[in-house]
Amino acid sequence: MRQTARALLAATLTVSSFATGCGGPSTPVIQVTGPFTDEHAVAFDNAVDYIDDPSILEGSWLRSWEEDIDRRVSLADAVALVTVTTLRTDVDLDRHETLRLVAHVDRERHGDLPDEVTLTVRQADAGFATVQGNDARILNQRFVAFVKWADEEGRVIARWHLSPAAERVMRRVNTLIERRHVDPDDRRRVIIHEHEAESSGADEGEAEDDEF
Repeated sequence: MRQTARALLAATLTVSSFATGCGGPSTPVIQVTGPFTDEHAVAFDNAVDYIDDPSILEGSWLRSWEEDIDRRVSLADAVALVTVTTLRTDVDLDRHETLRLVAHVDRERHGDLPDEVTLTVRQADAGFATVQGNDARILNQRFVAFVKWADEEGRVIARWHLSPAAERVMRRVNTLIERRHVDPDDRRRVIIHEHEAESSGADEGEAEDDEF
């Protein structure tokens, strides 16, 4: 699939099917902001990770986790706290499976999402194994969703990654989003805040969770 940058920038989708109630607020217009690159494919791999306490990681594993989170926050069209309410399995005529995670958007932290979003992973996707057979670890659980909109043969689809909505994960995501939202001249204060947060106790971590 090859699309010109102009076509990608023009591609939009109004997700009216996600409206809740009659006469409710208008749903967001989902817009593809540019070509979906190899860097995007690595960050938004249609996968779930289960690292709820990165402090158990050491050396290169910890650096890799930090780089992955940083990349997702900096490239995402939307970041939100979600609860996965439904997990469906579809099978086509060739017996290929597609898993669909239906997630309720509890709180947006960056960008716009409909009240409910469906996150899809196909059997050929690298992230398929992180979802298949993990119903108990996914259903009715809260995650931080990183979403990037992409054009697929004229359709706007969500490319995504889910990380546990755990204290340390959310604390880092919050700090990175704050850094993304502030002017470059103000970023030093955010970096200082991050170091202070990492060294604080559980009470401060809970406060960060409330801000998400």
